[in-house]
Amino acid sequence: KADEGFLVGESRAGMSRETVTLAAGTYQPGSVVISDEAGNYALATQALVDADVDGDAIYAVVARNCSGTAAFKAAVIADHAAVKDSELVLGTGLTVAEVKPLLAKSYIKVRSAV
Repeated sequence: KADEGFLVGESRAGMSRETVTLAAGTYQPGSVVISDEAGNYALATQALVDADVDGDAIYAVVARNCSGTAAFKAAVIADHAAVKDSELVLGTGLTVAEVKPLLAKSYIKVRSAV
C-alpha cells in the first residue's frame, strides 16, 4: 500500500498528525490503531475494542509503512481528517461499519472510496 494512500483530506498544515508509540509489529498505511491505558497504541482488534469497557480508548490511523521489534514511535492521523473505507487495515474481528463510529470519536470521518 502507498503511504498515506488511505487519506482523503486532513486539517491544514498537517495538524491532523501526531507521533505515538506503537506496539512491536508491522503496520501498513491505513492501519487503525487503539490506545491502551498508558497511551500506547496497537492494531485495533475486536478483543481490544471489547476490552475498553470505560470507552476512553483513542483511535488513530497509521500514516506510513513502519515496523519494529520493540515499541517504537510512528506518525498517525489522529484527528480532523477523512479516510477511505476501502484502504483501512483492520485487526481480527473488526469491520469498517464497527470502526466508523470509533474513528468518529477522534473526528476522523470514514468515506466510501471509488
